[in-house]
Amino acid sequence: MDQADNRSWTCNMKLLPLSGFLLLSVSPAAAENLVYLKCKNQMTLASTEISTGKLINEEQTREELLYLKIDPVGNRFMTFNPSAENQNNQWDDAVISDGRLSAKIVEDNEALNVEGELDVEFQPAGKLRSQVSAIAFGMISSEIEITGDCMAVDESVFDAAQEQSGDN
Repeated sequence: MDQADNRSWTCNMKLLPLSGFLLLSVSPAAAENLVYLKCKNQMTLASTEISTGKLINEEQTREELLYLKIDPVGNRFMTFNPSAENQNNQWDDAVISDGRLSAKIVEDNEALNVEGELDVEFQPAGKLRSQVSAIAFGMISSEIEITGDCMAVDESVFDAAQEQSGDN
């Protein structure tokens, strides 16, 4: 998976606070072979100033929701995080096998370098796990761990979350 394919997904995750990730389950969420998940995640963030090694924050934890649309046949997924400022609504590539989605997280530009992995159990809906390392502006290093529990939802729940966020 190249950087362009990962950009929309990592954009939601990379901005501090980084966004959480995914899970899925086929019924009742399957519509046109797509699986929809709603995941309640806990994100733990620890940041360090690179030049001094000084700890900026020690394991700050926050909860957030993440919605996923998964296309198991097309080996791709889309995320929606209601708390994220920027939403790309683009498909990202993944390896999907045996009811599990795995994706690499990669972003590299002048402001941010991000590397990580995402793993979501979706058939049946289950756990979401993600480990991400990020360096912002070459000055701050952050380690992010995301864990969550996902449940299958209908397409209408995914759509309603997007519409509600658009109204804010």
